[in-house]
Amino acid sequence: MPASTILVIETDAASEDSLGPTLGTAGYTVTRLADADAAFARVVEHQLVVIDLGSAAADGAKTGVDVCREIRATPAMAAVPVLCVASTTDVEERIGFLEAGADDVIARPFDAREVEARVEALLLRFQRSKDLTPIISNDGLTMARARRTVAVYSPKGGVGTTTIAVNIAVAAAQRRPDKVVLVDLDLQFGGAATHLNLDPKQTVADVIRDETAMREPELLRTYAMRHDSGLHVLAAPVTPEAAEQITPDHIKQILATLLDGYQLIIIDAGSQLDERIMNVFEAAETVVLPVYPEIPALKAVHALLDYLNEAGVIGSKALFVLNNVFAREILKPRDIESALGTKISVDLPYDPFLYLKAVNEGVPIVLGAPRSPAADKLVKLSASAFGQDGYQVPVEATQKRGGLFGRRR
Repeated sequence: MPASTILVIETDAASEDSLGPTLGTAGYTVTRLADADAAFARVVEHQLVVIDLGSAAADGAKTGVDVCREIRATPAMAAVPVLCVASTTDVEERIGFLEAGADDVIARPFDAREVEARVEALLLRFQRSKDLTPIISNDGLTMARARRTVAVYSPKGGVGTTTIAVNIAVAAAQRRPDKVVLVDLDLQFGGAATHLNLDPKQTVADVIRDETAMREPELLRTYAMRHDSGLHVLAAPVTPEAAEQITPDHIKQILATLLDGYQLIIIDAGSQLDERIMNVFEAAETVVLPVYPEIPALKAVHALLDYLNEAGVIGSKALFVLNNVFAREILKPRDIESALGTKISVDLPYDPFLYLKAVNEGVPIVLGAPRSPAADKLVKLSASAFGQDGYQVPVEATQKRGGLFGRRR
């Protein structure tokens, strides 16, 4: 798999005794980092992680067991395959890595051919299941289904919800033209169409007056506009009054019918919380939650988590995105993660011009500035949200972690 990307977290990135050169020679794209914290933030960007930090701590540094356990305790990284390197052939050391969640352990000294075989086996195993996400049936059996519906929501307006929804939708549509639909369910003041420079002639408010379209996928598709990227857009009502006519049952029926007409659905769920949006949370396999590095925004998200924790709606579906809107770092990522009680999966870079330009021109960043760091992050976010880069949450991880989104209460 020459195109596969591998992150090697090692004590000495310049060491000649590293797995990095061996994997690079085999054709993999390898990133080598010695800083465990810096490497942790980049796990979701890779298809496999190799941890070569040993099992004994030095000067308070994290051990390989610590890093492996931290990865396994983070929903957005829980299914990234992890290969740990044991410093000796000691059985207890290998068992320690396996108990921390490692998928495989290799001990020094190792043979290059064995390394390649183990890495290829791990990548193949996770490649086969990358488009699947686990669910629990009523009878307690574990099953798997494709992750096809992604919602983007924030309890606080103005944090980039629509920008993120539009860009991950366009990124998905570029991979699957005419098979992806963006539904604007920010019902009162939705602006997804404006972000794409589209002028909607029909909206969700028109759909609910057509009972046949509510149940016929091909007819429902006629209510969606087609963007040049191949994305289809079902726009929000043009007035708040029209939005009031849309009921939770309407939302549930529309989403069910869209699943029969499209391969992937992205929902801009806005910032209001009512029964209609609760139905969106139920329908989505992934819920992207943008956050700002400021106290009021974090308090709003914290209140949302407390409320939904009692409702038991989202569970481990959440994928947190830090949208850096300040030139200076007001709150450190660790402080934000501490406030939320979970890890940030994607960190969108600060750019005072690019986002504003995209909104004003109606050209999403992934199209208008495809080589920019922001576009790169948004494309990766799109893949992660749909599980197309190996991101998935095993049932075991959901069961081990308490509270909403894996938070312990």
